[in-house]
Formats: sequence, structure tokens, C-alpha cells
Amino acid sequence: MSEKLADKKKQILKTALQLFSTQGFSSTSMQEIAEYCGMSKGSLYLHFKSKEELEQSIYLYCEGMIRDSVMQVEQEHLLTPKEQLHKQVEVLLNRLVELREFVIMQLRDQHTSGKKPKTDDCLREKHVLALHWFHNKLASIYGQEIQPYAMDLTLFVTGMLGGYIRMLMIPGLPLNIRRMAEHLITLLDDVAASTLREHKEPLVSYHVWSEWLEKYVVDAGSPRHPLTVTKQMKDKLKESAMDEAKRDFALESIQIIEKELLDIEPRKAILTGMMSNLQQIPELSPMSEELKDIYQLYVNSRLTDSERN
Repeated sequence: MSEKLADKKKQILKTALQLFSTQGFSSTSMQEIAEYCGMSKGSLYLHFKSKEELEQSIYLYCEGMIRDSVMQVEQEHLLTPKEQLHKQVEVLLNRLVELREFVIMQLRDQHTSGKKPKTDDCLREKHVLALHWFHNKLASIYGQEIQPYAMDLTLFVTGMLGGYIRMLMIPGLPLNIRRMAEHLITLLDDVAASTLREHKEPLVSYHVWSEWLEKYVVDAGSPRHPLTVTKQMKDKLKESAMDEAKRDFALESIQIIEKELLDIEPRKAILTGMMSNLQQIPELSPMSEELKDIYQLYVNSRLTDSERN
């Protein structure tokens, strides 16, 4: 996809998101979206075959924006795993506040029409991978002994987050997101400590949890998020005794890759060029090979999710 077409698609998504946030899905026509974008209705249909496909693309756009914002925190290597989780909760809640009007309007639309938005296998797989990521995060914070209780703690945290999110959807309610994140982490610490101390039978056994993950996640070696790999590469460069100019060249290439990956429409030509740069740095092997293997899959997912329905 050319840069011009990518920019136009991003413009359509942002415009539709704003209109759906203020008017609702059912009250917004494709003609209106086209007019706000300065194009004909026919041109709009060249990008999205239907309003339903456009709505689904907005959900995927929002999901990707939230996921990438959360994963960026993983690169802050000066933070402990628990401090990272604290900040990630803040990032998640702040992003949802930014999308509050859209979420509220969508809920109103669903209540009025009784029709729920279509969800696809891709979104379900991403949610399962997010749970898998959180399971690993728990182990990094509390040690491997927490593993048998991973699903119990996951249910606790997702339940608390669900309550927080419902509170955030109430306009005018005075809430401090930093305090909400601190509250959640404090409660998580208390529940984890109590769980490890009492050694009670978990509500969801590790055996059941593992089987469920294996069913929905292809294998334990599923590709890492590309930003996780780039963080590891930057850490490696900081430890390396390579020439300063060579290190700066590699860091600049990595930063360009990260910027592209965080865009709604990553430019393949730019990514390919930067990947070629990194493959010239022997100190970054095999990380550059891993990134090469997964970035194409990641980019294709970002570009074609809306076409899978």
C-alpha cells in the first residue's frame, strides 16, 4: 500500500471514529463520512466495502493503538516488572478515557438496536495472546511459584479493570487514573501474597489453564511483539563495545522501525530498508533475524485485519 493511500485510510478511520463518537454508528452514513473526508462516496467504498467493515476496522485500529501503547512500556528497562505493570495499567486506562465518547455511543447504539458489533477470530486470538502475556508478567513479578494461580489472578485483575472501565465511562465522575493503577497493583500484591501463603487449591488449575492456552495459542514459541524484540536489541547495543558511529546507525534504524510499527499503516519499504541496515550488524544476530521473521507477519496483520470478514 502506498504512503498516500495509507494516509487516506488513516484519515477515513479517524474521521469515522469522531463521527461515530458524536452521532453513533446507526446515525452516521457513508455519504457523510465521505463528505467530511473530502471524497466521493464511491471513493470511500474503494477503501472499505461497507459501513460494517469500516466499523470493524475502527475496533481493530483502537485495539492496535492500545496494545502498542502498552507494549511501549516494556521498553523502559529502568522500571521493574511491577513498575512496568503499574504504568501499563495507567496507559490502558488513559487510552480508554480518550475513546470514552466512542465507547459510550457504541453501547447506546447496541442497546437501541440490540445488535452487537461483529468480532472475528483475529481479535479473539489477540485477546488470548494478551492473557498469555499477562501470565508471563505475573511470573516475572512474583516468581514461578505463582504459576498455578495465574488464571485466578488474571480473573481478579480483569474483573477489577472491568469495574474501573465502567466507572471511567461515567462522564464527570472525578477519578484519578494514577491512584486507580496504584490501587490495583496494591490489591494484586495482597492477593498474590495471600495466595502464596495459604496454598489453597486454585479455582482454575494450571493444567486447565495450560490446555486452554495450547488450544488457542498455536505454540509456546508464538512470535513476540516486534517492540519487545527492538527493546532487546537496544539493550544489547548499550552493552556492546562497538564503534559509536556504528551503534548510532543501528539505534537510528531501530527507532525508525519502532515509529513505523506504531503507525496504523506501516510503510513496508521503510521497514525493509531499516531491517537491511540491522542485518549488517553482527552483534544483533540472531535478534535481527527474529525481527525479520515476525515484522512481515505483524505488518500484514495490521494491513489486512479489516479484510478478513
